[in-house]
Amino acid sequence: MKGSPAEAKRYALKLIHYRFRSEKEMMQRLKRKGFDNNLIHSTIEYLKNAGLIRDEILASELLETTIENKHLGRRGIALFLSHRGIKQDTITKTLSGVSEDIEKDTALRLVEKKLKTLKQYPQHVIKRRLWGMLQRRGFSTYITNIAIKSIEGKES
Repeated sequence: MKGSPAEAKRYALKLIHYRFRSEKEMMQRLKRKGFDNNLIHSTIEYLKNAGLIRDEILASELLETTIENKHLGRRGIALFLSHRGIKQDTITKTLSGVSEDIEKDTALRLVEKKLKTLKQYPQHVIKRRLWGMLQRRGFSTYITNIAIKSIEGKES
């Protein structure tokens, strides 16, 4: 086991310098580095008190990223946040800000983007591929159907 509180804090701050982390992610990284549990918990408390670990703020920032850049649906966002170590109650609270209109707009933007690479395929292949892509990214069947119907008439 590694030792001093200063060493644990220094390592944690180095990790935060690269990107913000959830409490769970930080705990895992400190544990992997070999620090003992008491030292990990005191370091986490120090980071929380300093405002460097705030899962609610991290979740809302990741929400923006998942909608704008990753083009994920509600289920996809929930899974992404869960993998980042965000607790379920925080995920639920964060997702309450995602309306059906936001999810629909995200799906439509993704479909428009993907259509550029699928133009050479027949209509039924395009629909099948878009359907699978939207489902894998966590969009509901309802939103997926709306997005698929939006392309009808655009391609023949």
